[in-house]
Amino acid sequence: MVRFSLFGVRVTISPSLWLILAVLGGLFNASGMLNLLGVGLFAIAALLCLLTHEMGHALVGRKLGGGTPEICLAWLGGDCSNPDARLTRTQGVVMTAAGPAASLLLGWFALGLLGLYVDNLPAACYIALHAVFGTVPSGTWELGSPLGILFFIDTICVCFWWSLFNLLPVFPLDGGQMMHGLMHSPRRMHFLSLVFACLFGVLFFLFGLWLMAALMLAMAFLNYRCSQQAPY
Repeated sequence: MVRFSLFGVRVTISPSLWLILAVLGGLFNASGMLNLLGVGLFAIAALLCLLTHEMGHALVGRKLGGGTPEICLAWLGGDCSNPDARLTRTQGVVMTAAGPAASLLLGWFALGLLGLYVDNLPAACYIALHAVFGTVPSGTWELGSPLGILFFIDTICVCFWWSLFNLLPVFPLDGGQMMHGLMHSPRRMHFLSLVFACLFGVLFFLFGLWLMAALMLAMAFLNYRCSQQAPY
């Protein structure tokens, strides 16, 4: 376990996070030192995105409601807890939205750095757009070091897709948490989350995104159980 304090927020990083990030970064397909460096860069980029995301929750929540926030990063994501915070329903929604907003801001910052790195902002935007949707245009590596460009691309892609995924209206993702804050009926919220989880699960399955589909299935089951116990 790695523990440290950042901006007065206690942060814990579990070894499980590094393992999952290494696997997602292509550890099992890596051959040679260059590929292993690429896996390491992906893990660092993803860690920065996750930490920034949770810091958005922590700092905005502390600003609005006080308390002593703590962040734990493990497995596929993170958790920000602050039981002493005193937040209104609206402030809770703002705090939740601050997480995706912070990671998206980091993605834009990485895009700006990529533009400086290749000394061509339009080219950087072109590269980032292709990378986000799964392709890197030919000639990209002629603009600079492959590993340097790869780090910025990884940061942009993880920030974009992680934020988008978290904004899905499925509890306990941020989108579901925001829906929980805006709705007065917990049972109805969990039922809507169940419906959305099933829909997105089918969509991810059709696109061959097995891990995302499995996560949606788990969240659908969670919301089904919660909907049976939640008050109207």
